[in-house]
Amino acid sequence: QVKKAVEALLAFARSKAKGDALLLNESENVHLLVTVWKVPRAAQIIKIPLPHGIRPETAEVCLFTKDEPNLSAEQTENLYRKLLTQNGIRGVSQIISYKTLKKEYKLFEAKRRLLNRFDLFLSDDRIRRLLPSHLGKHFYERKKAPLSVNLKAKNLAKELQKHIQGTALPVTNKGCCYTARIGHTGMKADDILDNVIAAAEVIAKKLPKNWKNIKVLHLKTLKSVALPIFTANISNLDE
Repeated sequence: QVKKAVEALLAFARSKAKGDALLLNESENVHLLVTVWKVPRAAQIIKIPLPHGIRPETAEVCLFTKDEPNLSAEQTENLYRKLLTQNGIRGVSQIISYKTLKKEYKLFEAKRRLLNRFDLFLSDDRIRRLLPSHLGKHFYERKKAPLSVNLKAKNLAKELQKHIQGTALPVTNKGCCYTARIGHTGMKADDILDNVIAAAEVIAKKLPKNWKNIKVLHLKTLKSVALPIFTANISNLDE
């Protein structure tokens, strides 16, 4: 069922692109839509490692770090840039220390430019709680809230790669439908299929009430209809 849906979405994207030569090289994101029976009490972000990366090589990634004592903002940023290079991490395009964020991205316009410039934001888990008040609500509305990473991790490359190549499902306590980016139309059907299966397994373990809370799973691109790939048995609701 999943494979049929993936192939239908890819065929739809190709047929749309044929009519517009400009779209041929443009990949559309493929999203997994999760609808639950019971809205959870607390909001959470479910992090999902994926077997196949969903970001193009050119994706821009920004990392926010804590301020190091006795170092200027620039020295702090250089210190972390060096740390990433030593660990063979090349996927992070810019490092912004907390001090720089507070000073240079105070104005709404600066925040908006920052938001539009990057595909993904990562944050040192030691400053994660300080960020919402400085970033503003647009980061959260646009589903670009920074994902927290442990910069003290033994295997730093693996820790960061997990986020850069993974995805996240923001679960709110205000509604019953959530969305995770799961691939793009430039990927092979089998790779998207693997990602969907891997994501469903993680979501089923991390969602409150687990798999029993999943009512329907759909796949869609921005311009397509939502194709159902799983519909729960009504008995789940009784339980």
